[in-house]
Amino acid sequence: MDQARVAPAATRRVSRWRSPWVLFGVPALIFVLLTVNVLASGPLIGTDQRIRTFVQSRWSSAGWHWLDAPARLVVTLANPDDAVLVLAAAALVVSAWRWSLRPLLTAAVAVVLLVVTVIPAKILIGRLAPGQIHRAPGAMGAFPSGHTTTSSVCYVVAVLLLVAYLPARIRRGAVAMALAWCLCVGAALVWRNLHWCTDVVAGWALASIIIQLALRLGRGAGRSSAASRPGTASERDYQAAARGPG
Repeated sequence: MDQARVAPAATRRVSRWRSPWVLFGVPALIFVLLTVNVLASGPLIGTDQRIRTFVQSRWSSAGWHWLDAPARLVVTLANPDDAVLVLAAAALVVSAWRWSLRPLLTAAVAVVLLVVTVIPAKILIGRLAPGQIHRAPGAMGAFPSGHTTTSSVCYVVAVLLLVAYLPARIRRGAVAMALAWCLCVGAALVWRNLHWCTDVVAGWALASIIIQLALRLGRGAGRSSAASRPGTASERDYQAAARGPG
């Protein structure tokens, strides 16, 4: 009897944590708090500066120079234009394979959401990048990190589209690699003194929001007899990735 009561209670707790409101609300809250921190010169500004000082001390050390080449390569591969091309190619392949417009619509929604969120935010907030004294005319600010947001959205959505109908073990491995790539991009940007740490974290938070919206809106726009069922494989994979291991 006790076990019978405990099992449903545990299931309800897990379900609450897996709720779309939690998966969407937590990154949204993080993004809002970090934005307020930048605009109000909050306490995390000092944290950013301390992290930068620590990273730069390692960067100037001879024992850490080997990281420069891989960090430069990661930043190059995370170029927003290249990331969008990767997503477009993946969407085309999956659309042709499944004979469905839904992957293309999902990719299109993701790109539109990137354009209408990242660029206005960078312009309006206008944060200076590390080492900058003033912003050049026509240049955008550093917050949130465009490389982080765009590469995270494009590569994660591309992976989710490509592996949606593969075995669960392969899906989990592919999603884990995509998330590891996102972490590498953020670390490389901070290592190369291109962004503050909170720029990167805000980029991850915004990317999480955009990915969820793109999967939901794309599914709704491309609704068909197969895609109209709730909880498609792509969305389930993303939700599993957002929840973390276990």
